[in-house]
Amino acid sequence: RGSKDKIFVVKMNPYMPDKLITVGIKHMKFWRRAGGGLIGRKGCIGALGRTDTMMCAVYGWTEEMAFSGTSTGDVCIWRDVFLIKTVKAHDGPVFSMHALEKGFVTGGKDGVVALWDDTFERCLKTYAIKRAALAPGSKGLLLEDNPSIRAISLGHGHILVGTKNGEILEVDKSGPITLLVQGHMEGEVWGLATHPHLPICATVSDDKTLRIWDLSPSHCMLAVRKLKKGGRCCCFSPDGKALAVGLNDGSFLIVNADTLEDLVSFQHRKDVISEIRFSPGAGKYLAVASCDNFVDIYNVMSSKRVGICKGASSYITHMDWDIRGKLLQVNTGAKEQLFFEAPRGKKQTIPSLEVEKIGWASWTSVLGSCCEGIWPIIGEVTDVTASCLTSDSKVLATGDDFGFVKLFRYPAKGKFGKFKRYVAHSTHVTNVRWTYDDSLLVTVGGADTSLMLWTYELEGHRDSRQCDSEESDLDSEEDGGYDSDVTRENEINYTIKALSTNIRPMFGIKPHLQQKEPTLDER
Repeated sequence: RGSKDKIFVVKMNPYMPDKLITVGIKHMKFWRRAGGGLIGRKGCIGALGRTDTMMCAVYGWTEEMAFSGTSTGDVCIWRDVFLIKTVKAHDGPVFSMHALEKGFVTGGKDGVVALWDDTFERCLKTYAIKRAALAPGSKGLLLEDNPSIRAISLGHGHILVGTKNGEILEVDKSGPITLLVQGHMEGEVWGLATHPHLPICATVSDDKTLRIWDLSPSHCMLAVRKLKKGGRCCCFSPDGKALAVGLNDGSFLIVNADTLEDLVSFQHRKDVISEIRFSPGAGKYLAVASCDNFVDIYNVMSSKRVGICKGASSYITHMDWDIRGKLLQVNTGAKEQLFFEAPRGKKQTIPSLEVEKIGWASWTSVLGSCCEGIWPIIGEVTDVTASCLTSDSKVLATGDDFGFVKLFRYPAKGKFGKFKRYVAHSTHVTNVRWTYDDSLLVTVGGADTSLMLWTYELEGHRDSRQCDSEESDLDSEEDGGYDSDVTRENEINYTIKALSTNIRPMFGIKPHLQQKEPTLDER
């Protein structure tokens, strides 16, 4: 066991692979391999001070030299297991350190990248990560000046910097700083909305930020705003001028879609706002669904609540308006498909055949006879997290708990419909949305906090370029281009398949097949 408290870094000795160091909360330990285990020695501080919390560590120019960054902004210099010197490097914790051929580079909570000589005697240069220092070719905007630096690496003569705010920057040693990529931070991303007329989208996350992204080839963040609470849903108004955002404390706000400044805010609920939708046409009404099983309907012009939809036995997961703006379709966590008259919120009973005849302004429902085929063979109520239908009502995209993005022909009637499957997210897909012209599919991942863009190409017009994703039709063209052949799936005996490979290699003849030598009596 290394320590009772957290260990932040384990670093192997590049000169002697059987040695390593571990650093953590009031912990600095030097290890060497002995037999099948490890023997550790605590770092000897001596009269130079007390044991501090170590945030990072690297080996130096010889096998016995090591360097660690502390939570107080110092760099500790070690020879073997003995502390020989400390140097003040940053204001606040030193989160990252990287060894160069001749020198070191460090990054801290103060948002400064520092370049040092090979003995930490001199600081050769510092780079402050600020908006004003960004080069013209940067893809996006910094959330704030001097963001906490959490990771540093080197590549092709440049310093790569990762910040707490989800940004990766490239620092040229001559000075310019280029923002390469950025995304959301801690928590999960669930809120996603595409603009009704432009190639842009909005996302809102548990990290308490609302962001606007450009979906054209530049792929950069256009605007960002900090919120008082995290959010799980957002929606553009039909004219694209306003953006509604539902927050995790039961409140919601409507902001200007260009400036992200507040227009109006309300709070009638205490639980998470799980879905929010403007009515079609003029966007007269706003439906706000919460995890306490209610949908509130507001008149946008008068800023008053005009209806409450009651009767759901679980939290609301998805919501859609009909074309006329007179009917709401609601999905719940109990796998209920409910209908409410708008704006009063009176519950309606509509047969499944009639539901198919209704013209819907959008379709994000995962329930009903039209979506029966999107559910996997073995699954739970929450396995399919999101869906979105193209404007021509021909293709339904879904995202699920297994990290798959799937395309189904709509309507997907009957169980276990055929689909095409694509892989990019490393965790559950929380939301999917088509752009206004159906040319792109936008998806967001929960724990991977990523925003993915997929180009949609009609069958017969697909380019032969290499794809990043695992398209399901690449290895199954002979059976129609689909990987959801239910019959074939059911015929596979996974138990036999799992046991068909020996756990260890076997040699010789099995005991029961060996010829026994005759005993003395038998002779």
